Amino acid sequence: MIRITTWNSEGRLTGELDGAGFDHADLAASRLTWIDLVGEDTGEHRDFLLNRIGLDKLAVDDALRARHPPKYEVLEGGWSFLLMRGFDATSTSVKFGTIQLALFWRDNLVVTRHEKPSASVAEVEKALATGEQAEPEDAWRLLYSILRRLLDRYLPILLRIEARLEEIEELILKRPSDRLLAELMEFSSQLKRLRRIGAYHEKCFGNLRTHEPRAHGINSTQLTDLFEQAERLHSLSSLQYDTTADLTNGYLSVSAHRLNNVMRVLTVVTVLFVPLTFIAGIYGMNFEFMPELSWRWSYFVVLGAMSSVAIGLLVLFRRKKWI
Repeated sequence: MIRITTWNSEGRLTGELDGAGFDHADLAASRLTWIDLVGEDTGEHRDFLLNRIGLDKLAVDDALRARHPPKYEVLEGGWSFLLMRGFDATSTSVKFGTIQLALFWRDNLVVTRHEKPSASVAEVEKALATGEQAEPEDAWRLLYSILRRLLDRYLPILLRIEARLEEIEELILKRPSDRLLAELMEFSSQLKRLRRIGAYHEKCFGNLRTHEPRAHGINSTQLTDLFEQAERLHSLSSLQYDTTADLTNGYLSVSAHRLNNVMRVLTVVTVLFVPLTFIAGIYGMNFEFMPELSWRWSYFVVLGAMSSVAIGLLVLFRRKKWI
């Protein structure tokens, strides 16, 4: 599907666009035009971006590819290309999914493309429709609204992970369980993804800052805001990833300590019974000529010897602080 939103003297107009009937001359009367391509019809999108918009083939290939690292490029013909990765519309927890959002802009035209519904794009459309957000004055202000919402969706999930990690730290000392370890492993995997995404985004906005942003109609203050938000995402995810690794190591250390305590008790019990079993084995061989067998007090003497050995070993272990 291809949706088009235009701002002109008549106000804001929205509707579906026929890709085959689109002409650049139609943009002359509009102050700003936003074309949003959404869906899995890569053939239609490729034809529209290449033949109707006139974008570079390699950039279009990157925009339509299922997985590509976020990046920023300056294209021929005055076009700027920004490839971002955001949460999909259903992601609200650590079990998140991501979508690729491609943004092209030049003069008074903005083109966005995403395979699945984008919550950030939907929020901007809703805010513009309800009047919650003022009409964008130029292409960059529209892009800033989308990008800021895309980055803002990361922070709540990171803060929830941080709060949960604090709870896990207390539970590890009180009630360690395999469930906690499985949760830490899941956090580690997802935080690794967030750290990588944050690093890419930080690099993208860093590149934007070095490519004469004012020459491309970019507000430097808003660009710095996006850069700092991406930098915060990168640093928070890196910090929490390290915290997860520390908690995992702490869990394994606590588990190993508890196992050592159990093994120490079992070892003491085993050592106690080894000499007792030896004595019982000697007198259980049933040889005919064993002088002690015919003595009246033999049974009690052997029991006393076995008790003395056990008590002596317990006293020795206690003095060495093994128990």
